[in-house]
Amino acid sequence: MNSCELLFLLQKEASNLSSGYLAKINEKESGDIQTPPGSFQYNMECLARYNSKKFSELKERDCSEISEEIDTGKLEDFSFRINMYMDEYAPGQKDLKEYTRIISTYLTFIVKEPLHAPGMYMNEDQTIFENDGVYYCPAKSEHILEEMSLCKYCICRAT
Repeated sequence: MNSCELLFLLQKEASNLSSGYLAKINEKESGDIQTPPGSFQYNMECLARYNSKKFSELKERDCSEISEEIDTGKLEDFSFRINMYMDEYAPGQKDLKEYTRIISTYLTFIVKEPLHAPGMYMNEDQTIFENDGVYYCPAKSEHILEEMSLCKYCICRAT
């Protein structure tokens, strides 16, 4: 499978998501973030906005700039890991699980951008950040050691 084929597959899957669910997601992303930076709620709002932006981008993207082979073994492992993660942290939330899997796959295999939003706090005073086109995550070196870690696939480098 190449990246263009994967993009078309993700776009098809995105079009099959519940319009009611997507409307609810878009409603939550309007307005400014009103919670204190670094709080759990701030991070959730930051991630929701990032995911919503990337989901819109995915739906509009074309293949004119992408055409590389995707390692299907890595794609299957990534999908397995994200499904296990969502089953643990969002059980029974089928729409959220699919939405998150689609966006995360797009970020990892198509646009090669961080799985979490740049600017999101990973601990009390450190955020995911970009420097000269390279993304860094202060939590990667800790979480990559976890058995089913998605950090293995994230473009961010450890700080």
